[in-house]
Amino acid sequence: MEDLAGENAALREQLDRQKRLVDAAYALHSTLDLDELLGLILKVASEGVGADRGTVFLLTPDGTELWSKVLSGAGLLEIRLPVGRGIAGSVAVAGEAVRIADAYDDPRFDRSWDARSGYRTRQILCAPIRGRDGRIVGVFQLLNKQAGGVFTAEDEEYLAAISVDAALAVENARLHRSALEKERYDREVALVQNVQRHLQPEKRSVAAGGLTVAGMNELCEDASGDYYDIIADLPGDLLAVAVGDVSGHGLQAALVMFEARAYLRAFLRTTDSLTRAMDLLNDCLVPDMQASQFISLFGAVLDAGTGVMDWCNAGHNAPLLYRASTGEVRELNATGRIVGILPDSAYRAGEELALEPGDVLLLYTDGVTEARNGAKELFEEERLVASLKRAAASAADAGGVRDAIRADLAAFTDGVPSEDDVTMLAVMRARAPAA
Repeated sequence: MEDLAGENAALREQLDRQKRLVDAAYALHSTLDLDELLGLILKVASEGVGADRGTVFLLTPDGTELWSKVLSGAGLLEIRLPVGRGIAGSVAVAGEAVRIADAYDDPRFDRSWDARSGYRTRQILCAPIRGRDGRIVGVFQLLNKQAGGVFTAEDEEYLAAISVDAALAVENARLHRSALEKERYDREVALVQNVQRHLQPEKRSVAAGGLTVAGMNELCEDASGDYYDIIADLPGDLLAVAVGDVSGHGLQAALVMFEARAYLRAFLRTTDSLTRAMDLLNDCLVPDMQASQFISLFGAVLDAGTGVMDWCNAGHNAPLLYRASTGEVRELNATGRIVGILPDSAYRAGEELALEPGDVLLLYTDGVTEARNGAKELFEEERLVASLKRAAASAADAGGVRDAIRADLAAFTDGVPSEDDVTMLAVMRARAPAA
C-alpha cells in the first residue's frame, strides 16, 4: 500500500509539473508586447521555482549586453549589464545554469544592488534562455527561495523546460515590434514623400520675364535632405532660387529641409536683402539642429528682366556659370560658412553678376559629382562642366539644360544606384533673337 501511495504521489507530482509547463507555455504566448512579455516570463519562472523575486535579461542584438525592463518587487527599472560581468553575464557566456546557496560568498555578485534597494539576496538561480537552435537569447536570474532552503536541480529543469517557449515568444514579440515600427515608419515616409512631391515636383519649371528655371531631385533613400526651391512671386520683377544639402539622409534630414525652406521663403518675402534673409535663417535653425547637423546652401535673387543677380554661397558646392559669349564656365565659390552651426554668422553677398542672353546658372548638390559608374569612377566636376557646355550651347531653355545633363549622368552611371540624393537646378536667360 505504501508503494502504491508513493507511486500515486509521484504520478500526481508529474502531472502537476506537466500542467504547470502547459500553463506556462500558454501564458508565454498570450501577448506580443515585449515589455508585457518580460513580466509574464518572470512571473512564470518565479512561480514555477518558488522564487521571491528576480529579473529576466535579454541579449542585445549585437550580443554585447544583457538588458531588462522588468524587476519584480522594487518596481520597473531598466538594467544593462555587459556580457561576461556579474553572475547573469557569466551565465550568458558559459551557457550553463548556476545555483548559489549564498550570494555573498560569490565574488561575481554585486552587493551594491542590495545596498541601494535594502533587499537581502541569499540564494540565486541563474539559467540561460535558449531557442530551439540552442542559441542563447537571454538569462533567467531568480532570487531567494520563498519556502526556505535552496534552489534545486528540479528548479533548473523547470527553467530549461520553459526556456524554448520563452525564447520563441521573445522572437515573436520582437518581430511584431519590428513590423509595427516598420508600418509606422512607412506611414511617416509616405507623408514626407507626399509633401516633398508637392514642394519639389520632378518636372517643375518656371518662366519669368526672360528667365526659365528648372529643377530635379532624385532620392537615394525614402526621404531627401536635398533642397531646391524656386520662388517666383517676390515683389517687383524678382525671382529667387536656392539649392541646399542637409547633412545626413532620411526623415530627419527631410524635416530640417522643410524647416529651412519655410524660413527662407518667409524671410525673402519680408526683407529686401538676401544676406539678411540668410542671417535670419541661420539664427532660427541653430537652436533646432542636432549635433553634427548642418545645411550647405546657395541662394540667389535675380531680376527677371535684366538678369542681374545677387547671390550668397553658404558653404555649398560652387555653382557653375556658363557664359554664352565665350562658351566658358566659372565657379561661384563660398562667401560664408555652412548654415546651422554658429549664430550671428553675418553672411556676405558675392560679386554682383548678370546673366546675359544664353547664359546658364547651374546649381547642384554633391550627389551629382559623386555619382559612380560600375568601375567606381566618380562623375566629378570635370564631366559636369563638359555636360553643361554641351547642354547650354544647344538647349532652348533651362528645362532642356537640366534634361541633357540628367541624361549624361544616367549614361555615365548606367544603372548603378546613387549613394546620395541627386539635385540640380538650372537658370537660363533667353537667347538674343537672331539678327
